[in-house]
Amino acid sequence: MTPPRVVCAPDKLRGALDAFEAADALAEGVGRAGGEARAVPLADGGEGTLAVVCAAGAARRIEVDARDALGRPRRAAIGDCGDGTFLVEAAEAVGLALLSADERDPRRTSSAGLADLLRGALAHGALRVLVALGGSATVDGGLGMLAGLGARVPGETGAALLGQLELDLSPARALLAGVQLSVLHDVDVPLSGPDGAAVLFGPQKGLREEDIEPFDRALERLGGAFGGDLAQRAGAGAAGGLGAALYALGADARSGCDAVIELVGLRGALAGAALCLTAEGSVDRQSAHGKTVAGVLGACRDAGVPCVVLGGRVSAEAIPPLRALGALDVRAIGPPDRPLAVALAAARDELAATAESAVRELAR
Repeated sequence: MTPPRVVCAPDKLRGALDAFEAADALAEGVGRAGGEARAVPLADGGEGTLAVVCAAGAARRIEVDARDALGRPRRAAIGDCGDGTFLVEAAEAVGLALLSADERDPRRTSSAGLADLLRGALAHGALRVLVALGGSATVDGGLGMLAGLGARVPGETGAALLGQLELDLSPARALLAGVQLSVLHDVDVPLSGPDGAAVLFGPQKGLREEDIEPFDRALERLGGAFGGDLAQRAGAGAAGGLGAALYALGADARSGCDAVIELVGLRGALAGAALCLTAEGSVDRQSAHGKTVAGVLGACRDAGVPCVVLGGRVSAEAIPPLRALGALDVRAIGPPDRPLAVALAAARDELAATAESAVRELAR
């Protein structure tokens, strides 16, 4: 009997496993159940996007000089996808993970390092640039990036948002003339408001409680300065407002997970598969709206391949919309109501065991 071929296509389980480790754990479980695993690690347009695309052979890694969110020099990578297309990941330069806990302060951090990555792509002949947003340390509305591209702005850090917003974007637009920018967003949030960049993600980047409302108001003003409806477009609030700033430079919007799925060739891997397993750390109400598991479910639906969604945590409200997208099952890999440290330490073994169980059930 031919063993069932199972595609293992997870995102990272934040704090526990990166996408490669998660795919390996799923593949181990598939193997124990007698299946043949095909590992396809994924990302949603946030941190880790460049790594999975390069690992799939869809881009060649190139190192360039850049600055981190505090302006310190570092070597960072961009991806050459061929035919003039480049992949740039904001977190490679201005990622939150590059700062220690006591360095995280959106009043001081800047997105200028993303401009360094974009200039690096231009120097290598970029005609099209895919900009992966997510995982940034910044809530500066993109002022730092704009300044790094030559725009005239009041300052390069989050604190500059709180003053007068006099902008001249024409030098940056001239620099990028003839280059097609696409924002790969991992979250579909507006620039400001209760679901905007400062309110939703500011605290995890170090924004103090008393600064959230002033930053939110400042981002609202910035959206007005950019003009039009840019502040409400999908992904405008991603990476502390970098999405909106890129839209102001003429970028279009793409779902990060859909772009990654295309780049790494998931649809080709699904051809003839008996099952697909996808996973992320927290399966919640956002999972059906632009996150990796939703993109995988769409690809599986198109390919006619059943898909099981696994999560370190699974909220009850997430299950119906994911089933509506075609999920065969949605299951947590471990018991709820336990200390986070315990769950993180057990994630690999539990992910493998849940994968094994899913494949054995398929064979019944």
